[in-house]
Order: sequence, then structure tokens, then C-alpha cells
Amino acid sequence: MTQVQVKRLAYIQIETEDVGAWVVFARDVLACEVVQGSNDREAWLRVDDRPWRIHLTTGPRNDIVVLGLEADCLEDVEAMHARLAEAGHAVRGGTAEECRARGVQALRHFVDPAGLAVELSFGSLVRPQQPFHAPVAHGGFVTDTQGLGHVMLVVENVAEVQRFYCGLLGFTISDYVSTRDYGGRQGDFVFMRCNERHHSLAIGFLPIGRRLGHLMLQVREFDDVGHALDRVHRHGALQTRALGRHINDRMFSFYVRSPSGAQIEYGWGGLEVEEASHVVRTYDVTSAWGHQHLTK
Repeated sequence: MTQVQVKRLAYIQIETEDVGAWVVFARDVLACEVVQGSNDREAWLRVDDRPWRIHLTTGPRNDIVVLGLEADCLEDVEAMHARLAEAGHAVRGGTAEECRARGVQALRHFVDPAGLAVELSFGSLVRPQQPFHAPVAHGGFVTDTQGLGHVMLVVENVAEVQRFYCGLLGFTISDYVSTRDYGGRQGDFVFMRCNERHHSLAIGFLPIGRRLGHLMLQVREFDDVGHALDRVHRHGALQTRALGRHINDRMFSFYVRSPSGAQIEYGWGGLEVEEASHVVRTYDVTSAWGHQHLTK
């Protein structure tokens, strides 16, 4: 019997004081497609054949405000709704208007133990007749069954949040990192998966004053990491971590600061987990090599 669970990261919503700057950064540095109708108050970004994957809205928080998760069927959405309610979490069904706005067949709203708004949906609109069109020469992003990418969320109550996502939404722990030198400070992180991608969600505490530590976008072609790094320097964006390869998911990547302050990891070659043979491990470094922190 198939386990009832979230199957992928569908989308995120970021509130930023400068939507216009974010749009320029996403288009000119990250190679995202800006959806027609976007403006300086609200914008949508594409990375595949979905109508959008990143929703930018105007506000003072400069942080993630919605985490969009996706199930494979309505029955799974309803089962997780019941599971959440039984555990004492308030769940609200999305209205027809909200479903149309998100481009989904069904939607549930709730809040995780760290206070982040979560949306659970299924049946997302896809537009293969309108393929992703990158604004620069680009081989595309790894999404499809693996979802948007991954997010690293900064939370104070790590154990409670981990139990929430694993116990109620069906995530599985891939591994842990506990290091004394995460940019000169202690870093303890839990990495969780919901499909073959090594992790769609990581959590840990860092004293950075925001919920979104980073968003990872994975490219299909190795050279697109290098081309993106060239664009970072050409457009004057701030690279925050050097090129490197993570020790757990094997991602070859670098990090760059977005206009709202959160980092974007831009990577290639992430590990796809084989469930039958995967062993949960703890590592005491984040990277096999590289990824030096370039800013304080």
C-alpha cells in the first residue's frame, strides 16, 4: 500500500520590500522566466512548464511566507487533513478562488510549529504547450517528480518541526549534519525527503533573523552552474559561498544572496536516493570540499 505523504515541493511565496529588484535578479542571474502580468508589486517566476513556481509579493518581511507542498491525489490530501486535525492543528480548505489562483484542484491551509504558513495541494496546472523559456541560454532545471528544488528553513524548535513534517506529512529523514564550523558557528541540520531528491526540506537553527535560509535550484547541465556564477559577478550580485560539493546530497553548487537577503543555492548533480539501500548518517561537515563562507 502506498504511503500517504507529501510528494514534492510545489512552490513558495516570498514577501520582499523590492519586487522589482527580485525580478531583475531572478531573470538576469538565475535565468528564471518572468510571467507576463508581473509588476513591481507582485510577480511570478517560472522554471519549468508550471505556470509559476515562485510568487513574489510586496511587504516588509523579506522572507518566505508560504511553503507550497503537493500530494499525488485528493485522497492523500484528505488523509493528511484528517491527520493534522486529529493532532490538533487547524486546517482550512481552500476556496474555489484560491484554487484558481494557485492553479490546483484542491488546497488546504495550515501552519507549521515554527509559524510558517503551509499550503497542501494536488492536481497542479501544467502548460507543456508553453515550454519554459529561459531569458538566457540555459539547459533548464530539474523539477518534474522532484518538485521545485529544496528549501532550508531556520527554526528554533527543530525537533518539534521535524516530527511535524515526518509524522504528519510523511517526510523521511535522509541524514543529519552537526558541525562546529558553519561559517564560524555551530550548525545542526536535519535533511528530509519526500521523493527521490535527497532532500526537499532541511531545517536547523541559525541566528540570521529570517525563516528562509536558502532556496536551492538545480540545473540539468553542469556548465549552467558556471554560466550562472559568471552572471552573478557580471550583474554585481553578492556571492555568499564558494563553489563546492555538499557531502550528503553531492550537489555541486555555489550560493548567492537574493535581494530579500535569503541565499539561493544554484547547483547540479544532486543525489537521487535509492530507498532500498539508503542509510541515515550524521556528518560533521556540510561539504566534501569548497563552499567556503565568503560573507559574515
